[in-house]
Amino acid sequence: MISLSVNAQDYSKFLPYFSNNLYGLVNDKQEQIVEPKYKEAEIINEFSFVIFDKIHCYDLFNGKYVNIPYSEENSFVVISNELFVFNSKGNTLINPYTKEKIPLKLKYKFMYNRTFYDFKSKKSYDLIFAYTNDEKQLFLKNNKTLSLAINGKFPYKNFKITQCPVDNFEQNVGILILNNDKSLSCYNFDGTKSFKIETNEIEKTTEYAIEFKKSVHQKFVDFYGFESIFFPESFSLSDLVGASSGRFFNRLIDNIQLGNGYTLKINNYNYDLNSPNKTYFKDTKYDNIYHFNYTENQYYIKFTKKSNTDELQLFVNHPKINPNILMCPKEELIKFELMK
Repeated sequence: MISLSVNAQDYSKFLPYFSNNLYGLVNDKQEQIVEPKYKEAEIINEFSFVIFDKIHCYDLFNGKYVNIPYSEENSFVVISNELFVFNSKGNTLINPYTKEKIPLKLKYKFMYNRTFYDFKSKKSYDLIFAYTNDEKQLFLKNNKTLSLAINGKFPYKNFKITQCPVDNFEQNVGILILNNDKSLSCYNFDGTKSFKIETNEIEKTTEYAIEFKKSVHQKFVDFYGFESIFFPESFSLSDLVGASSGRFFNRLIDNIQLGNGYTLKINNYNYDLNSPNKTYFKDTKYDNIYHFNYTENQYYIKFTKKSNTDELQLFVNHPKINPNILMCPKEELIKFELMK
């Protein structure tokens, strides 16, 4: 069993929740901080920040608010735990809280975070993914120097993310890059270590994929230090970055802790909600667990009232979400019979 180590201080103290088609904000004492009034919510760097309706930003660790002027050219990146707004038109990085600026040497279209997991230290680390104006991908260290974590500029379709499930959660563990000589290089969580898949270790190449010989599997095992059936057996040649949507891994989850004693248990590819309360949702219907955002591992659970179709959605099953607390205001939990 591969286990994910998360300290209590690493849990987000604040989270968005969704009630009757609007987003609000709750803290880890189940107190409503912002009533549901926003139509959209964008999660930044796996529950580090949330941006409502494109301009209202909250730090999910300390609850601090800042208004960010809207621009279609904006993208968001977290560097050394600080939020920066990248504007492709101005080609600048600006901290909206402190107004600090980070100068950029190259011209970029957008920048974003990807979180990777190190199985030896059982900790997560961030890289900055930066896409240049000449349509090349750079992998940068997560510090304000923004130096290269992996040397080189790569076509977008020439890299894939290697993923494995850890404690019922899909983790990025490395990057697989197609080289110009048709060999492949596999990098670890921070780009400091790598191994190569030589051309003579390729079984065949089709229109759609480069398929590895079976012996390559042991290279992944030796490199990462554990056995997994999820190590790649091929490299897709499609233009899409090879990160799984998470739904496949979701079907392998046997037991999800939601908080307040509630758990989800798998049953013939459906989920049963187990309750510590004898009431067991007299007029509450549990719908399903959904993937909220295909770019990150974000899951929510949705409840629907049979009587009046009221709907409640909570974020769950993420290393930054405390599995012992239902992150939702108490009044909403009482309304949906999740709390007395």
